[in-house]
Amino acid sequence: MRVGVPRALLYHHYGECWTSFLEAVGIEPVVTEATTSDTVVHGAVLSDNETCLPVKVFAGHLLQLKENTDAVLVPRVVSQYDGMKACPKYLGLPDMARSFDPALPPVMAPVMDLADRRGRWAREWYQLARDTGASDHCADDAVKSLLRGLREVEAQPQGFSDLTPQAPRRDGEVVVADDPRSFTVGVAGHLYNVYDSRASLGMLGRIGQMGARIRTVDEVSRRDVRRQLKTLPRKIRWDFESRMVGAVLHWSRTRSVAGVIYVSSFACGPGSMIGALIEDQMNREDSVPLMSIILDEHSGEGGLITRIEAFLDMVRRSNQGTSEDEVRRGVAKR
Repeated sequence: MRVGVPRALLYHHYGECWTSFLEAVGIEPVVTEATTSDTVVHGAVLSDNETCLPVKVFAGHLLQLKENTDAVLVPRVVSQYDGMKACPKYLGLPDMARSFDPALPPVMAPVMDLADRRGRWAREWYQLARDTGASDHCADDAVKSLLRGLREVEAQPQGFSDLTPQAPRRDGEVVVADDPRSFTVGVAGHLYNVYDSRASLGMLGRIGQMGARIRTVDEVSRRDVRRQLKTLPRKIRWDFESRMVGAVLHWSRTRSVAGVIYVSSFACGPGSMIGALIEDQMNREDSVPLMSIILDEHSGEGGLITRIEAFLDMVRRSNQGTSEDEVRRGVAKR
């Protein structure tokens, strides 16, 4: 049996756990190739105009699995961390997947609720394994391995990312910033926006080529994130959005980066609110420069490069002693 796994959305967090589970029960996982321009275009045609870019990318990846798989795995993610809720699109994602194209293979949609410490949701994964022909013992071992893998992803700072500060790598993209005079920039965004080199238009590669080192949200520990979130008057209930806010505040308040680039996608409701919160909070504090980038299927590479160049040039001049007034008048605060 061949089960497709779209290389989109939460695959960038939990993909290795999902494919390992499938292999453990004797199923061949078929992971789609890296996102291309055709992936985005085809996904945009299938999707509603009001959906965000990551969902359109997801739809494009689903189409790649139409002819060569027996089923598609699209977990229904309820929460990613204790006390938090996942973005609503994850709850309805299996239903959207079924509606995109009637000719798509059947959609497997086991629930994943990491806020449930008792792991009762894992029964659906056990039943999925049994329904595909796995023995009781094999299904039980696969579920236990899945739970261990998910705990490890949430426990370690870098999660599913294979990023290192010196040479980030994702979907074939390599970023190198070895210049000892270079500075560090924090890139805050969902992993499926930041690490998908087509959706982000190769942003990490561009930043590295311009001489800056990179830090991403998945490198900041949960402990540091929680410490910063306690200073806010209200709790943020979306898991990864709260991690983005905590990471940005950590970078800014510890001066571990010289500037922050906030990356979101057009039509992302949580992203728009979190972006406004970050900008407001950093304006209140003596923070590092901030620039926001909104991605959609119409984003152009030329405009992105120009904005990044201007921002990094301003940060570089700031590090070299440019006056604070000049920095604050720059594009980074807008």
